[in-house]
Amino acid sequence: MSDQQHKIPSLVGGFPTQADFAPSIIFAVAYGLSVIPFLIRFWNPNTRTYLLGIGTFAYAVERVVVWSIRAAQSHDHHLGETLSKGRLVYQQVSFALGFIGFGSDCVAFMRAAMVNTTLEDPKRGSVDKPRNRFWYRRAADLAGLLWLIASVPGAIGYSKMPGAAAHPEAADKLFRLRYVSSGAALFLFYFFLILLRYVRNRVEWLDRRAVDCTCAILCLASVVAIYRLSVIHNTTSVLNVLPSTPPLYPPGSLTTTASKATFYIFHALPELIIAWAIQSLNIRAIYNTGPWGDWQGTDDRGGIARLRQNGVYVDGVGVQGPVNWGPIGNWINKRREAKAAKSAGTDRPTASARTGSQVELTETV
Repeated sequence: MSDQQHKIPSLVGGFPTQADFAPSIIFAVAYGLSVIPFLIRFWNPNTRTYLLGIGTFAYAVERVVVWSIRAAQSHDHHLGETLSKGRLVYQQVSFALGFIGFGSDCVAFMRAAMVNTTLEDPKRGSVDKPRNRFWYRRAADLAGLLWLIASVPGAIGYSKMPGAAAHPEAADKLFRLRYVSSGAALFLFYFFLILLRYVRNRVEWLDRRAVDCTCAILCLASVVAIYRLSVIHNTTSVLNVLPSTPPLYPPGSLTTTASKATFYIFHALPELIIAWAIQSLNIRAIYNTGPWGDWQGTDDRGGIARLRQNGVYVDGVGVQGPVNWGPIGNWINKRREAKAAKSAGTDRPTASARTGSQVELTETV
């Protein structure tokens, strides 16, 4: 391959060398442990979800496989050897498309929250708004399809990766479509982030906590997209053949210590944090939904009854027993209650502090 005249898009994360062995093991174990909170939540009928967050659960399991493959390749790394092209391509496809799936989860989460604002509930004083509910659902359907703009170009581009070493046109198509995929993902993350911040204080009965949680996920996912856009301009002269003579790695191969450090910090770590958050938080409590979320397109066949957790969540009304928000959610709520108590000049958070966001929203609308 040394006589080829064209450049190949560099592997995001660089060649798997021995320096990748320990981080790969750490991330594989961390993803394996991240499914435990999800399974605990799934076992409890009060926190169980069948559709909401199931994509992140599958993503975490798949990440265990990806990091295990990377650990195996880095452990058996020898200069001058030819790495499995199929394994390299699989890793790159996973890194390129995996984080985009978080956007689809956010759409499903906010669909449940937005539809809940249209439901009649005497306890909170809301009336039924079927027309709004219809359009919220159609908007969510469209938002779910928009993520194809980011995922399809990436899938097509990386389908050309196996032939990129021998065919300049394949390498060029991969180079361009990587930019389209990551650029579209970043645009959509920020588009939905701005949209949610806009509706946060403008839609009656919309739980701000649900919006803030979704925005946090979108912000973290956008870090991955920004990182990718900053490094995918790099090219190298080899795809899967490790060099045996100096310089050990071609310039721009993203295999230096600094390149690998930024990969783990700005690509791998945000994805891990999001996976842990989605699987640890009590999604049903945060988005006030049932085990299926809002998966039906109409109100027929019990579509409304399945939406809510036995009623609209207003300071525990209609929720059986104390609400468990999960370890991360409980920590966030304690912080919020402490700040509310401090602002009120009291030593302990009061009931009004716990429902401050709901009461404040009611007064402002």
